[in-house]
Amino acid sequence: MPRKYRPLFTEQWFKDHTRQKANGVYEIRCSINKVPISGSSKNLDIAVQRFLESLVQTDRNAEKKKPAVQRVTFNEFAEKWFELVKKPTVKANTYQSYLDVYHKHIKPFMDGKEIQELTAMGIQPLFSNLYNKGQTKTAELIRLILNPIFKAAIAEQLITFNPMDGVQILKHHSKGSTALTYDEEAALLRELTNSPYRLTFVLMLYGGMRRAELPSARIEGKFVIVKNAKKRLSEIATERKIPITPMLARYLQGVSEDELKEAIGYDSDVLTHNFKRLCPSHHLHELRHTFITRCQECGVPREVVSVWAGHAADNTMTSNVYTHFSEEFLLSEALKVDYYNRLRG
Repeated sequence: MPRKYRPLFTEQWFKDHTRQKANGVYEIRCSINKVPISGSSKNLDIAVQRFLESLVQTDRNAEKKKPAVQRVTFNEFAEKWFELVKKPTVKANTYQSYLDVYHKHIKPFMDGKEIQELTAMGIQPLFSNLYNKGQTKTAELIRLILNPIFKAAIAEQLITFNPMDGVQILKHHSKGSTALTYDEEAALLRELTNSPYRLTFVLMLYGGMRRAELPSARIEGKFVIVKNAKKRLSEIATERKIPITPMLARYLQGVSEDELKEAIGYDSDVLTHNFKRLCPSHHLHELRHTFITRCQECGVPREVVSVWAGHAADNTMTSNVYTHFSEEFLLSEALKVDYYNRLRG
């Protein structure tokens, strides 16, 4: 008798399912998955034996009918997932950053491993090695990649559980953005005097735009217009108006359209590298943080600064109302952002 049926077909079960016909024949019958199984004889022991033979044969037939298990390596499945699922749903630069992490860390580790054989214990060394090197941020990115891949494999019925559920993950504590001090801001402006990136970094410092928004910047009247970058691919692209403050106006005087195109056309990696060279204790995104901080220090209401910075409004009535400020009001608030004399001092 197949092992899996032994708990079911007990001595009591046979007593309950055996009947003797009028002609003296013992008959034992049941149905498994709608397949009838039976054994009969005038001898009870032989009837039981025939029933068990029928059970074994039915079990063998069922095994033959089972579809062959599809064996797929993790990397085969992951690369299909990247192409069919991830690529159409995120922006190109986001997709490339995830793909780079996959090729550098995940693909070599998973080389030749079938997705069906992966366990939490088998995946843990990938994370442990990164933790030993202090690369908790990279480990967090890998977790964000592996989780949806394994969930997709479950949906495709390649695996029945997500092995990431058992992997021990250390929380990555990111360093919060810090605004430049007034001395640091003044020093940066001095360093930029003869730099080809002068207008680029000034636009980011006094416009508060994200690095990804810079290439879309254009000037219309008293505003800098940019496309909001903090949007999902499925969302409608929107633009926002950033009023030209007195701080920014000083640097836009006499700037030609060609000079502006050059300033916004630099590769993002080039800007990141050169800003770090000029300002080693900060990263490029902190120019935006400095803009937001200075606006608030100059007395611009938080809700107004949020509109300029392109922050998502919360669900409060105040936030929803303040997203409809008039241009005249925004320009009047922008006049407050003038601390040039403090930098000179």
